[in-house]
Amino acid sequence: MKYKSISLNGNKDYQYSLVKYEDKYNIILKHLKNINADLLNSVWQCPILYSEESDHQAYMIVRDVNEGVGATYIGTSTDEKDLEVTLQLDEDKFDDEVDMYKLINQLVDSLGRYFYDKENIYINLVNKIDLSIYNSLKYKRQVHYMSMDTYCCNNKKYNTLIPLLLKEIKSCEDTLVSWKQTWWQRLEHVDLLDLHYLYDEDYINERGFPKKYGYVPIDEMFNKVDTVFWTNINSNMAKREVNFNVNGDVKFSRRPKKNGVSYEFEYNVVEDGFVFKNSDVSISDNSFETKIETRNGEVIKSKKKGTKKITYKSDVINKSSIYAEVRLDNNDDIDKCYIDFRTHRNNGKINGMYLIRINNRDKKFSFSYRTRKGNICKYDDNIYYDDERLSMGTLKNRIEFFRDAINSCYRNGRGAISSDIDISDLVYIEKNVVNFMKQIKSEIPLPYLQEQIDRFILEYSNSKKDDKVKKLV
Repeated sequence: MKYKSISLNGNKDYQYSLVKYEDKYNIILKHLKNINADLLNSVWQCPILYSEESDHQAYMIVRDVNEGVGATYIGTSTDEKDLEVTLQLDEDKFDDEVDMYKLINQLVDSLGRYFYDKENIYINLVNKIDLSIYNSLKYKRQVHYMSMDTYCCNNKKYNTLIPLLLKEIKSCEDTLVSWKQTWWQRLEHVDLLDLHYLYDEDYINERGFPKKYGYVPIDEMFNKVDTVFWTNINSNMAKREVNFNVNGDVKFSRRPKKNGVSYEFEYNVVEDGFVFKNSDVSISDNSFETKIETRNGEVIKSKKKGTKKITYKSDVINKSSIYAEVRLDNNDDIDKCYIDFRTHRNNGKINGMYLIRINNRDKKFSFSYRTRKGNICKYDDNIYYDDERLSMGTLKNRIEFFRDAINSCYRNGRGAISSDIDISDLVYIEKNVVNFMKQIKSEIPLPYLQEQIDRFILEYSNSKKDDKVKKLV
């Protein structure tokens, strides 16, 4: 972070700021009587000795406009990997120790974000407050001296997240520029109290351009901003938008100007997976499972077990429909298959169901009929389960075989199952989605999202079983 006055993030009851000393703040410095002389001298001397680019920074901690409540000296470790902070609060300015802890915690969180390139923050605390009592996971007590205690606070959250987020932004910017695209940038502030900042009000305005500096450098973009919005990214064919959030979330959307498909992605730069949505399909892919939903079907894959559950519900055609549920093992072989051949009344309600239940592992098969009142009739017809391996490649023909067998022997006035019902979507849900992802990947200017799409395509293209469709005789 540049050496300049800046408000803390997360201000609520009070507006706290780090104020770089200038003569106009002399009255505030004089009223900090309970701060040790060395620290106060650093606050006065650092602006004279060091430039805005320096890692050596000293500030008064100011509440609201003109009440000094503490002082801090900030520097980096010898290897520049860590941030070292010497801090003292004026205890007379606080109601109790809890209020002081809240401010210290707010300061540490803000510094972690401002100095996101640092792996740890070491707090040399002059006040006799044991931070580990309030949060033992966050504050690790390192050294105890008569004059101060030292605590280590890991900055992994911002140290990992923000560099990856900025890398994604810079790569996206480079790609859009190479595409000769222009766009509007809007920034959403962290703290909207009074809609301005007391000491860094010139740092940034509502459009994302600071009044003094003309441009917010990318490496400082998330010091005071929660979300970066890029809108009106227009090409001849489509309009795009991208939102980058300080928590690592990114949203990307594409809307065609004439013909074409609209869609949107959501993902996080420190996590595997993404969420995809459009009018025909939605995908939720993460470290634990992948879920694909279409208008008629759903695929859920467990990443840990490698198993899948595929469900499908056809439209009602000629007063009949099909519902199927298929469970695959980790070799993509069908383990169990449940098929409901449904007949419907004129109002669309289910009138009855022919139920096929297959346990492919044990070669067990059952067939029954359930009335609309729930009564079940067991059948022992010439519908049999032979030794042929039931697979996704043979499933379509197997269902058609059962349907034809049912239609040849249905009785007691119960309806037949329409031969116009096509369950191809059940078999090809994954293949169709993968093909769609291959088509749109080149339209996406975000490298980490492209990486996740590539992984998704590879995972679903390399099926463990290359099943060829076989005709049943």
